[in-house]
Amino acid sequence: MKRGDIGNLPANHTDNAVGHSLTRGGVLKLTGIGVVIFILLSAVVYISFTLLPQSSGAGVILTTPQPTSIPDSVAIIHTFPITTEGIHIFNDQLAVWQMTEAQYQFAATHYTGTQKIFASNARRLRAHNPDFILLNYRLGLGLGYQETTGNCNPTGNWHEVIEGEKWVREYPQAPQESWFFEWGDQRVFHCQWGWYLMDLEDTSWREYWGNEVLRQLQANQADGVFVDGLIVPNYYGGDQFDPPLPEIDETFEHTWSANIEDFISFMQTGELADYYFIVNVGNWVTGRDITDYSAADGVLVEGFARWDEGGYFDPQDGDWQLQMDRILGLVNLDKILLLQQYVDNADVEDRMFLLGSYLLVKGRYTYLNMELSPEPEWFPEYEIPIGSPIGSIPSTISALWRSDWKLYARNYSNGLTLVNPTNEKQIVDLGATYYQATPHGGGIVPPDGDISKWTMEYTPVTNLILEPNQAAVLLIETP
Repeated sequence: MKRGDIGNLPANHTDNAVGHSLTRGGVLKLTGIGVVIFILLSAVVYISFTLLPQSSGAGVILTTPQPTSIPDSVAIIHTFPITTEGIHIFNDQLAVWQMTEAQYQFAATHYTGTQKIFASNARRLRAHNPDFILLNYRLGLGLGYQETTGNCNPTGNWHEVIEGEKWVREYPQAPQESWFFEWGDQRVFHCQWGWYLMDLEDTSWREYWGNEVLRQLQANQADGVFVDGLIVPNYYGGDQFDPPLPEIDETFEHTWSANIEDFISFMQTGELADYYFIVNVGNWVTGRDITDYSAADGVLVEGFARWDEGGYFDPQDGDWQLQMDRILGLVNLDKILLLQQYVDNADVEDRMFLLGSYLLVKGRYTYLNMELSPEPEWFPEYEIPIGSPIGSIPSTISALWRSDWKLYARNYSNGLTLVNPTNEKQIVDLGATYYQATPHGGGIVPPDGDISKWTMEYTPVTNLILEPNQAAVLLIETP
């Protein structure tokens, strides 16, 4: 059950089916037959395994073969931990196939969770941390088909999802025609990523999607589903589809917003309701987007605090403020927020800007991920002992504006964070001595899991300068 509840335990019973005892000869005979059967079954399993197709085009692919996963009779759904104290990391993906045991241990004890791994990998992580969270991946708007080549041709590998210990083809053998959303009497295909746009209001599609997700969650011993790209489709760009969707159309967009909300609400009923339902909302800065995601258990903001490496939000557009306000809206509802951005390891100022922005909006279930690589990564600033926020969670980011400093600021029990998303340099007189945190090192966790060479420096300051798109984390006391 969701939030750590446990399902029904099987009733105890006594097996009274055997009514007669066997002679010694009968026992030996049955034992011999059992040995023969065991040998034959072992041979069949071995031959079947070795002949199993390894090509993704075949619809089933195995990487790092592991023992077959059998769903537990007792379904335990692990609880996302409270994040009030300190800094908490949810690592979106892990290259588990090439990780050492030391890296497994590091990931399990430093991250809240991850997604897209086999059940056996999850068990290996949970051997080090029984509370480790696992999410399964699934497209939200679409049905994965094939990778595309030029002119939107779906001629590449089949798209696949994880089920237990294998990758399986997402596209079924005989999909129903009613599942597909049509525009101009045609199925709509995403040319870049190779998936079909589906009709979220179709009852049979909902049932199929929900049943597929539920079965795979159980097979993977997962805690929830990560629903990718569940946004109004033309926000991807209408010209990304074949046939093209309208670039801007209020009626079209509002209808899709309502359908997305209804789809989320439907998936929060039945057996699937016991699991976490986390939606990828992208950058979440489209001003005309009215989609309400409050029915979901949480969202991932993929593009947190800026567009991309070196591409910050334009202060004139107000995108940074809009994104922060939308995040705070869900934080105040105690929703799960996975705040993710891709970083250049060498750009320490950018890393601190992302961390500072995270500390401004952090609530009870708010997680950060500065993604560098599928390999496990770590940054020393994740361990700054900032403490807990002082006061209630603001309803909007404007509540944290310090007009005297012309910055956004939030107080913590052991310091404060200052963020400058404006296009002007700000000079701040702090009025007291603080210790400014500066990280040294960080990146891919070594095979031996030793990160002792990555350190934090704490410099006493009474004033500081913050350039545009910079932040500072200041402590009252050094560690």
